[in-house]
Amino acid sequence: MAKTDPALIPGAATGELAHGSLRLVDAIAISISVIAPGMAMLLNVTGVAAVSGGSTPLAFLLGGIACLALAFVVIGFTRRMAAAGYAYTYTSRSLGKDAGFMAGWLYFFGFICFVPMTMSGVGFLAADLLHVNPNLWILFFFIGMALFLVLSTIKIRVTTRVQIVVGVVTIAIILIVDLVTTAKGGSNGQALSAFSFGHSNKGGFSGVFYGIILGVTSYIGFETAADFGEETSNPRRNIPIAIIVATAFVVIFYLWTTYSIDIGFGVNNGTKFGADPVALKTTATTYVGPWLGTLVEIGGMAAAFIVCVACATAAARTLFSMGREGVLPKAFGRTHPRFQTPVNATLAVTAVAIVMALLMGYPLSDSTFGAPFSNYYFWATVGTLLIIVVYIMVCLGGIRFFWQTRESRRWNPIVHVVVPVVGAVVFAAAWYGSVHPTPPGILKWTPFVAIVWLVIGIGVLLWLRARRPDSVAQIGSILGEEGGTDAAVLDK
Repeated sequence: MAKTDPALIPGAATGELAHGSLRLVDAIAISISVIAPGMAMLLNVTGVAAVSGGSTPLAFLLGGIACLALAFVVIGFTRRMAAAGYAYTYTSRSLGKDAGFMAGWLYFFGFICFVPMTMSGVGFLAADLLHVNPNLWILFFFIGMALFLVLSTIKIRVTTRVQIVVGVVTIAIILIVDLVTTAKGGSNGQALSAFSFGHSNKGGFSGVFYGIILGVTSYIGFETAADFGEETSNPRRNIPIAIIVATAFVVIFYLWTTYSIDIGFGVNNGTKFGADPVALKTTATTYVGPWLGTLVEIGGMAAAFIVCVACATAAARTLFSMGREGVLPKAFGRTHPRFQTPVNATLAVTAVAIVMALLMGYPLSDSTFGAPFSNYYFWATVGTLLIIVVYIMVCLGGIRFFWQTRESRRWNPIVHVVVPVVGAVVFAAAWYGSVHPTPPGILKWTPFVAIVWLVIGIGVLLWLRARRPDSVAQIGSILGEEGGTDAAVLDK
């Protein structure tokens, strides 16, 4: 199928993204920066350890298996087509336009949730590093949002260069912690039992699967390079490479890092592990020195800022895709005349994120977590619940897509059915584990927020079908590049 000309699509906006402006290294940087290993290992691990305890590495292993399965499915799609807002487009072309709309609806809000989450992390870490009143986190939040808006509006290639530098430096710092802690054997020597269910704080399977939700949060974004398919040179080659490199690297990196922290505290000290808000910093300080602990925290803050930028740009590009096809306001589908970035969508993401942060940071803040972490854990959980549903849809859509295109590929029931099913099942288990048993404090409301957003999306879709059927007919129709006769070759 040939590339669809946006000018021929009713409701498509004028404005084009900067086609071919990103190289392979940029695509890899985007995926790794959204994963944000520095932030995830500093802030997310504690949330997992609070329930998974000494079995935290197992929670990350299971989450990694699901993400590897999803990566395989996304690669199968990206070899055939490239589009901004990959989940929206791919789901619409495999499960139907209604499903595609819902995937886009859940995906863009899910990533918006990660903006107040990550910038709250920036605010907390900045205040802690400067040894100022913790309540000043909101000041650093607004400073960060102003910088983010600048980086998100200028050329995307400039943004990715910053992401590369921050990513390389923070990962290098954490690798030093991993190497030294593992070499010293932690507090009680090596313990492969960390990859079993036996050290969970909440008891066996329940604790581990509950912990997977923040474990999956730490992986979310590995596939984000697909959102920039229209802006990447040779996307049907470079996007799959970027996704598999980012996913494989981060799975190994997370397993090593969570293992080193785990043995640093001791696999039988899961409660102490889960009570330390910056367990990685504590491990670095204990086994290397205070200077490295400080560097870990600085790296975590920088990574949190970069992932905020990356999540917001991913959300903005999904809004852009839906706006130019007319299923959301057309203004979202317009780009900056000079920088060719979706500026209107970016401004919308910024405004919504600020309101969300102020809401959970103040009137709805939970004393159990404190103001910054009420923001952090609440929006992290809501966003992950939404994104997990999209991931399941993409996995199931992949099964149908692989079957529909079986004549042009070496179709195999194991790789084209079993692998996507494994991903869908683990993601579903993580979703279930996050709502049963009931989460503590304000987190008990997170499933309801996700469900309400889902119901609103269904209402919007029904309205579109009744009032703007032409727009619904165009869902998922605009592509930056789509495979043609060479698609079969790309699958070999």
